[in-house]
Amino acid sequence: ASWERFRSSSTYLSAIGTTLRVWAIVLVATLVVGYPVALFIGLFVKNRTIQTALLVACVIPFWTSFLIRVIAWRPMLGTEGAINVILQKLGIINEPLTFLLFSEFSVLVGMTQIYCVFMVGPITFMIARIDESMIEAARDLGASFGTIFRRIILPLSMPGVIVGAIFVSVMVLGEFATAASLSGRKTNMLGNIIVSQVGSLKWAFAAVAGVVLTLIIAAVITLALRIVDLRKEM
Repeated sequence: ASWERFRSSSTYLSAIGTTLRVWAIVLVATLVVGYPVALFIGLFVKNRTIQTALLVACVIPFWTSFLIRVIAWRPMLGTEGAINVILQKLGIINEPLTFLLFSEFSVLVGMTQIYCVFMVGPITFMIARIDESMIEAARDLGASFGTIFRRIILPLSMPGVIVGAIFVSVMVLGEFATAASLSGRKTNMLGNIIVSQVGSLKWAFAAVAGVVLTLIIAAVITLALRIVDLRKEM
């Protein structure tokens, strides 16, 4: 009965779509933000002590509570928050931007900031392992940085990208706290359904949603591992 209820409800089916959409956007966003940071730390910073210090700086937010890090975005994104105040004083906008908070946008911003470090770490590790003599040989042969990046750095850093993608995917797909706090319960993900059903003591339906979420996560991890054979590359 619980499976039939889940399958026939547009609300729960749309939650699957919302979960996948948020996951895909956050995954791309963390890669776009995290890869340049990892490239700088792993390739351009030669001193190991400074590398370690920069990586530690990336995880400083984790010294505070997860909920505090989520709720801290409210005074930043609100209609009277820091971003709107700055934009208004600069004359860029005349009225506060209302879509910044209690929307899917705020959920995406919060998740990207929270989980970006899980993309930076593995990629930095793989880039730091690249033999500098390979890059020097490419430069001696007249290769530009773009060519070096495309043919040497990016392929050799792919295992780090896949590991980071798995970390981010597992955590984002199972999220519920960020969506509930920053969207004003307007963004309904599978994690939120599971939490609400457990709170209502509807264990069977919560189990159905949990199985669906587990299958999605398993499919994502399987796909990622097919792209790069981590046992071979690591």
